[in-house]
Amino acid sequence: MPGERYFAARDRLAEISTHIAGLARDTGLEVPEHDPVPDVGRPILLAAIGEVNAGKSSLLNAIAGVEVCPAAALPLTKEIRLYRYGGSAMERAHDGGVLECRRPVPFLKNFELLDTPGTNATGRPEPEQIDPWLNAAEFVMVVFTAENPWTAATWDAVSRLSDETLERTVLVVQRTDLKQPQDIPIILGHMRDLCLKRTGRALPIFPVSAKYCLEAKSSPSGAPEAWSASRFAVFEDYISSRVCESFARRQILHDSWHHASRTLRRLEERFDLTRRGMDDDAWFLTGIEREMDALRDEHMLAAPRSLSAMLDRYRTAVGDIVHHLRSRLGWARTVVRLFLGDTSPAALEAMFATRMHEVAQSQGDGDAARLLDACAAHWQTVRPRVAERMGFDPGPCLVAGVKRDESIGRFTARLEKAVPHALANLRVRGVLDPLLRRRNHTLKLVVAIALLLATLAGVLGTLGKGGLPYYVLAASGATLVGSVLIAWTTLATISIGYRERLLDSAPAYASALEADYGEAIRTLFHEYSQGLIEVRRQLADRKAALQPRLEHWNNLFIALKAVELEM
Repeated sequence: MPGERYFAARDRLAEISTHIAGLARDTGLEVPEHDPVPDVGRPILLAAIGEVNAGKSSLLNAIAGVEVCPAAALPLTKEIRLYRYGGSAMERAHDGGVLECRRPVPFLKNFELLDTPGTNATGRPEPEQIDPWLNAAEFVMVVFTAENPWTAATWDAVSRLSDETLERTVLVVQRTDLKQPQDIPIILGHMRDLCLKRTGRALPIFPVSAKYCLEAKSSPSGAPEAWSASRFAVFEDYISSRVCESFARRQILHDSWHHASRTLRRLEERFDLTRRGMDDDAWFLTGIEREMDALRDEHMLAAPRSLSAMLDRYRTAVGDIVHHLRSRLGWARTVVRLFLGDTSPAALEAMFATRMHEVAQSQGDGDAARLLDACAAHWQTVRPRVAERMGFDPGPCLVAGVKRDESIGRFTARLEKAVPHALANLRVRGVLDPLLRRRNHTLKLVVAIALLLATLAGVLGTLGKGGLPYYVLAASGATLVGSVLIAWTTLATISIGYRERLLDSAPAYASALEADYGEAIRTLFHEYSQGLIEVRRQLADRKAALQPRLEHWNNLFIALKAVELEM
């Protein structure tokens, strides 16, 4: 096929241009109105004129390598026929006496063939009908038969061609297979002389045999002898160089290449702008994260005030515990417990633990609510900024609404979990237990002595020892009074000492809670900062979507450079 090199470059350029256009559509890049896409795929129009049975249709079939136009010994072409590519064979008449014939022949994707009635045919179309097509054709072939190459009707048609059309016109001597080889130069010489007389210029002349050419192209082996005898190699090379590689056609390729190159540059600018925008968005989000960190650090610095409030409530709880201890250390209750067993340390420890859990829960609920209010207020400033900057709504605050209660619960649970460890360091039970054991041991001994003396007084009275039982009974009473004094003095000593011990342990208690309290704040703000994860994911998705487009752009750029070298 003529122009294979040109069409290979054209098809490659058309494919690249299609991919570039697709990438531009995917990217949302609009093509400027002043930069339309060149029609690089427009087929080349080949036209053939000549007398009846000069072999015009056969010549076009030979060029196509397949029988596109009907050809026979009798005239078959009675109107202007335009052969174009179509998925199925069909024919449609147009104004001006032109019959458009669609054929599923691949050759017609690159070339359109214009077959005309004979120049000497009866009822042939008027010149006004044929001339516009000849003027539009990129290659005009005036076909003569080797038996009669100087027919007047055809030479008259050549004489009527405009100078511009003559620039694209060649003379073709058909059916050279019917002449002796030595006759061909003589025929060509006469035609050159006649051409100079008729047109004032020497048009290219090609002696060919369409019969042998079609035979060679139809043969699986290529039929080298028939191909050589057809003399089509020189003719098709001329078509390739004169038409396919002409300035006009090359200009179409260059225009298409430059259009594709301009589109790639615009895409590069768009991608560069997008990348810079994404980098700016990343810095924007980093700035918001720094705001969140600053808000967290601000509340971390305020943590001692919250712990101080907890210590105030701790001291109040100590007062309540000591008051309960004093009530349990009364003489009457103490005497009862001397016989039933004293569980005061364990009861006081459980009571103190319960009170501290209540304090932790109340303090945790209040502090968590305050922190969440601060987060919600900050998010109210973040949300419109993200929507304005990045074009989408990040949604409500993650630690608001239903999740607010969950966040408060986790914050408080963290504090409550730290209370047993903090209380264990205070040794609430371990400090009180030995003091009460010593007190109870002393009181047991004194009460036992009083009871023994009372018993002895009873025995002596029974024996009738006179006034002695009364003295012993008085001693028993005095011993009981001593136990009361001992109980009262030890109650004050133990209560005051225990109170001072618990109050002195307040800083240690706060210190034990400090780490967990800080971790609870960090966990809460970590939950709050998760609201930016979706924003980050959106940004990451944009970057991920951009990367294959950048790779596609790079491949298209390299491919376009390769086509430039071919051109």
